[in-house]
Amino acid sequence: MSIQTDTLGRNALIIAFIINLIMITADLTYGLMMNSASLLSDAANNSGDVFILGSSILVLSSTTAVKNRLALFKGIVMIAFGLWAFYHVYLGLIGASVLSGGVISFVGLLSLIGNTSVALMMNKHQHKDINFMSAFICCRNDAIASFGIILAGILVMMTGTIWPDIIIGSVIAIIVSYGGIKIIRLSLLPIETPKDDCC
Repeated sequence: MSIQTDTLGRNALIIAFIINLIMITADLTYGLMMNSASLLSDAANNSGDVFILGSSILVLSSTTAVKNRLALFKGIVMIAFGLWAFYHVYLGLIGASVLSGGVISFVGLLSLIGNTSVALMMNKHQHKDINFMSAFICCRNDAIASFGIILAGILVMMTGTIWPDIIIGSVIAIIVSYGGIKIIRLSLLPIETPKDDCC
């Protein structure tokens, strides 16, 4: 990897890290205010991403063995955040949510813009190694989840119930957990040419 390529990759990771921090702030602020399962699941997803992107920056110039070991830890962290998201789904089920569909959709739209931008940046670098590929998997999942959040907000407004938020929150939590399993599998199997198969 050339110095210029390495610098471009590091800059992409730093920008992605900052964007995710901003999105976590929005998700947590409004998610905790309403106890929205979908927003708090997305916050869990983005929190895992901040750790993953931050650690990816630190090991950018490390050996493949170090990157694989860190990827294993990244996967475990993602699963932990997925379980945290399921906890907030449970809180929604027991009636601890006071939702505003408009706010959920607005935050989801902001997340979609940010996550899509980050996913496109990571897509350009995912072929380099497992470090970038694990970052791409997380960012791509975020972009998909953002569509779900927008849908949840619209359906909450249309139906006047909390079920769309709970269902979408559960789906995002599953995506987070499965993404973690995917990264763990990749970290345990040496990869010469990473493939972008669905996670």
